[in-house]
Amino acid sequence: MSSQKVSAAIIINPISGGRDKKAALEIIKNGFPKDISYELIFWERPEQKDEIIKRVRENNYEIVVAAGGDGTINQVAQAVIGTNSRLAIIPLGSGNGLARHLGIPLDTRAAVELIGSGREIKIDGSTVNGTHFFCTSGIGFDALIGKLFAESKTRGFFTYLKLIVYNFIRYKPEQYCLIVDGTAIKTTAFLITFANASQYGNNAFIAPQADISDGYIDIVILKPFRFWQAPFIALKMFKRTLHLSGYVDVYKGKNISVSRSSAGPVHFDGEPAEMGTTLDYKIMQDLIKVIVS
Repeated sequence: MSSQKVSAAIIINPISGGRDKKAALEIIKNGFPKDISYELIFWERPEQKDEIIKRVRENNYEIVVAAGGDGTINQVAQAVIGTNSRLAIIPLGSGNGLARHLGIPLDTRAAVELIGSGREIKIDGSTVNGTHFFCTSGIGFDALIGKLFAESKTRGFFTYLKLIVYNFIRYKPEQYCLIVDGTAIKTTAFLITFANASQYGNNAFIAPQADISDGYIDIVILKPFRFWQAPFIALKMFKRTLHLSGYVDVYKGKNISVSRSSAGPVHFDGEPAEMGTTLDYKIMQDLIKVIVS
């Protein structure tokens, strides 16, 4: 008597990272674990969100696979909140911050194999003004860059780098007031990142000590610095030592309110948005289950 196969939905964004997904799709189809039956769902337009979330929940898939970048993973992860489904990740984005933090292989074939052999962990999720994120969210310079990157015709690390260099000398740091679990912090910042995971992507570790399952958001405040110091700060980021810089303050919190002088860009898991002068960040511990190595 054969046992019933595990059911899965593979939700793929065919344009994440600006890459053609035909080769990845062939690897997924040919290499998917034989003891797991799957349905392939293409998430091609933002307005499909409600339809796909409804479909995932109604079908009670045991595994829901997000094949794409951090933005796709964010959207798919929201579909499994409050369910018994496990999230699996096939990284196909440009930065792949959450996958890198969780140690999920960037090689498509290896990531597919992991779906059948990996273990399950619980990870935290956070919100900014009610909008979910699982990796990082931020305000200030990185939010501006996120907005410009989304508007760019090209993708990838070098597009990020060009945008950063071009806009750095034109950017004016802002003043902020944070209330972190009841404690007030006033600061002038080049950027502030709210991190569940340790990095933006591409191994740029903005919050190297962040723990995605500790029930806290890591708050990284990068204070103003001179242009010539930028390469040294960037080097610390890639060496996982940014938290040791004299230009960086790090806090941890569960409920954070941020006030700023004017509305402006915010990013969450690489996706840009415009929000107002008050931002409320909240952590939700053990929000979803994820398959990792």
